[in-house]
Amino acid sequence: MALAAAAVAGVVAIAVADGPYEPFESVMGVVLAILLAVLYRPPTPESGTTAWVKAAAAAAVGALVLCLVLSFPVDQAVRAVAADGGNTDLSVSWVLSALWLIGFLNLLVALRFTVLRVPAAAEDPDKDALTSV
Repeated sequence: MALAAAAVAGVVAIAVADGPYEPFESVMGVVLAILLAVLYRPPTPESGTTAWVKAAAAAAVGALVLCLVLSFPVDQAVRAVAADGGNTDLSVSWVLSALWLIGFLNLLVALRFTVLRVPAAAEDPDKDALTSV
């Protein structure tokens, strides 16, 4: 559920952006990243296609959140490079798309093979992840 909620929030945050990215969009990305870190637990290791599909879904959302976090700095960097005043919206989109692809591929491999999972004995199903400290 946390994965789906973060995906929807990330898509909405990016879709409603008018003009250049603002610092608050990066703040939203950080908040979503924190929520994912706290609420999302990767499934137990499996083999076969199912493991790849589950890893791909999580990696896609994680990469989207990464792009949201980096949206403002990337936008500022691209605009600084294109100081001639030209249209940089397409360039920012391409850079963020490339970052998403790189993030997706790295997260896919990490989630599929090397992700650190909390041992079952350490988790208490009766505790709420947000209220337990």
